Formats: sequence, structure tokens, C-alpha cells
Amino acid sequence: MQKTVLSTADVARLFNVTETTIKRWADDGALKCQKTPGGHRKFVIKYVIEFAEKNNIEPMGALDMPPDEERSSWLQLAVLERDVRKLAHEFVRRVLSPGEPDLLHYLSYLYEHKIPLWQIFDDVIRLGLEEIGRRWEDGTLGIEDEHRASNEVLDALARLQSQIRMKAPSGKSVLLSCPGDEHHAIGLRCISYLFEAEGWQVHYLGAQTPLEAMVSAMHRVHPSAVCVSATHLGKKDFQVAVLRELAATVHETGAIAIVGGRAALEMSELHQDFDIVAGTSRDLDQMLNGGMISRIAN
Repeated sequence: MQKTVLSTADVARLFNVTETTIKRWADDGALKCQKTPGGHRKFVIKYVIEFAEKNNIEPMGALDMPPDEERSSWLQLAVLERDVRKLAHEFVRRVLSPGEPDLLHYLSYLYEHKIPLWQIFDDVIRLGLEEIGRRWEDGTLGIEDEHRASNEVLDALARLQSQIRMKAPSGKSVLLSCPGDEHHAIGLRCISYLFEAEGWQVHYLGAQTPLEAMVSAMHRVHPSAVCVSATHLGKKDFQVAVLRELAATVHETGAIAIVGGRAALEMSELHQDFDIVAGTSRDLDQMLNGGMISRIAN
């Protein structure tokens, strides 16, 4: 399992400073720590990262992977160089290799090393799953492999949630769903975490949500925004009609309408119906961080 409590040596290596410096920061109260009965300082990862962000300190080192990780040196170098091609390749290897260390372990390692959530979602998970999809299409992988990979990713993302650092509540809320027959929920789950990290309250309905269920939820929770995912381009005319009806209903409730996903980008006729069209996690993250979505959701 992922290591969530660090030793003084771990933190010193992460910041490329001496253990004496780490002890001084801890004893001064700047860096939160816990002491064992034997007097050893232990540091919760969440507080270490919060300390780095508050003091504008960029982690320069890399935490050691557990001893059973044969590829630890290779992975540390890829993380420090931000080589997303190699990181995506490693993601694929782990997802498709039974008996590999927990996938949560890998995603947590990337997040701890200041790789932003949007980049983990876009450049590691998305690219990795696209590679798995290509292997399934060419017959290299079976449908059972593709399904198992998707389920493992969803499980790892669900458990990653507890490690994500959240801003103070913004007072805004978002309803997220994959409407109709859309069953690709991984992207929507990733987007939900971007909203949560920015302090939004999230109401997550998930995949294949009937339109009437979404409308009922809107009237019940009164969200500031409704965000839907359109990844698979099927019956285009039908999809456009459903999404247009949805956008109109969202606006009637006073919320803003957001659509994301590759299919949404290809349905250009929808762009005038939605307030925001985002093709990637990075696009949405920039709009959230820049305050654009909050401003138009007022």
C-alpha cells in the first residue's frame, strides 16, 4: 500500500535539505509532525505538501519507492523529468499486470511529487487508456482486459480522493453526470476531483443517467453548475438533441451548463448551447483556477 507517513530522512530527501533542517522546521511548528513513543518524528504527506505550497518550496528530490519496486530508479527519473510518455507507459504496464503493486500506490506517488491532477488525468490515465483501447481494437487484448483496466482505474481514483488537497469551501456546487447511454465515467470522475480541489461541493450521478433523473436532481440540489461528459460519438443527431434539451433545462434553473469530452468537441453545433465546452482536464482546470467558472456561475 501507499506510504502515507514519512520519516525525517524521507522529507529531507524530498526537499534536498539536511535532516537537521527538517527537525528545526518541525520543532519551530512550521512543519507539522507527530512523535512516536521513542521520540522519532513522523510526517503526514498531506501536511508536508501543504508546507511546501505555503512556503513556495518546490520538492526537488524523489521519495523512494518500497524495496520491492524493481523499477524505482527508472520511475524516480521519469517523475523528476516530467516524462509523461514514460509515466503513461508505466501506467499501462501496471494496469495490465496482475500482481503489480496497487495502482493507487502509483497515482499517489505521482501526485505527491507535484504532478498536477489535470496532468495525471490527461497525460497518464487518458493516454494510457487510449493505448489499452488500441490494443483491444487490434486484438492484442481481450474485452475482459479492457473492462478490468477500467474498473481498476475507477477503484484507484475513488481511493485517491482522500489524498487530494482541497481549498476552502467556495459556496458553489456542481452536478456531474454522463447522460443517456454515455457509459465512459472515468473522465467525469477525474473532473469531479478538479471541482472538489477548488472547494466546490460535488453531486456525482455517474454514468448512463436518464435525462429525467438529472432534471430531478437539479431541482433537488440547485447546483451552481451542471457538467456532463460526452466521450463516445454514437448517434450524433440524437446526442445533440438530448444535450440541447439538457442545456436548456440547466439554464432554466439558473445554473451554468458545462460539457466536456472528445465527442463534445466534435459536436460543434452544441457550443452555442453550453456556457463552457472543455475538451481536456487541463482546459477545465485552467478555467477553475482562473476563476472563470465561478464568475459566470454567480
